[in-house]
Amino acid sequence: MWPFKGQPKADYSNVKFNDLNAPFPLFEAPVSNASNFHGKGQCSICGESAEVCFEFGIGSALIQSCPKCQTETGLDASDKEDQICKKCGATIYFPPIAEEKVLCCYACLRAGRAAITKDTEIGMISWEQAFEGMTHGRPGLKHSDFELVPTDSDWIRARLPQAVMFELLRTPTYDTIQGDQWQFCCKQPMVFLGEWNREDFHRNAPDGQGHAYFQKIVQGIVPGLWEDNLHDVTGIYVFRCSHCNRMTAHWDLA
Repeated sequence: MWPFKGQPKADYSNVKFNDLNAPFPLFEAPVSNASNFHGKGQCSICGESAEVCFEFGIGSALIQSCPKCQTETGLDASDKEDQICKKCGATIYFPPIAEEKVLCCYACLRAGRAAITKDTEIGMISWEQAFEGMTHGRPGLKHSDFELVPTDSDWIRARLPQAVMFELLRTPTYDTIQGDQWQFCCKQPMVFLGEWNREDFHRNAPDGQGHAYFQKIVQGIVPGLWEDNLHDVTGIYVFRCSHCNRMTAHWDLA
């Protein structure tokens, strides 16, 4: 799970980002499902107070322009160190932030002034991969929607439009037990709907038959998964394609 927690998740159990006037095209789950959600705070980037802020640490970056050539670079929000511009060699300084926590407001995140790394079914996407236009890849990756690029090892990368990758980086990460695995369909990231339990499957099943719906959309089901204590030792993470409305879900356990 993400190492930082903001305000108590119970405070936001039935609230979505749309309710806070902070919509995300790829995140329709309750705010409580966003692992790095902080709530109200003062943004470390713009200095403004905001109702919706995210706590940045491992896997997050502040996007800064090189003072010499204006090339954008992601500076690690965890180590807060300066970096050398890969284009011209000038030093890009991490902005002075007095507080220990690095907070990013909704406006700065959506404006591309920061990035949240995502792990996906076609490989990790950080700011560096987004600028390059290819995922970090996975061993033996197969996916018919994307151009696949072999490496010197058995890892295979996927080439994506930069706009698609940046949209993911400007989206909250969903809270998991073992780590996120953002799903793709129709050459686009799918929309995250939330972590579902048995009642959620019954409520969302077209015919009210939650168990059958669970068996239809959840990947890699093993015996006893439906009977497991969902939300306690097992997490079921559900996605919908915004183009064809296909549903799918992956799961993990403690």
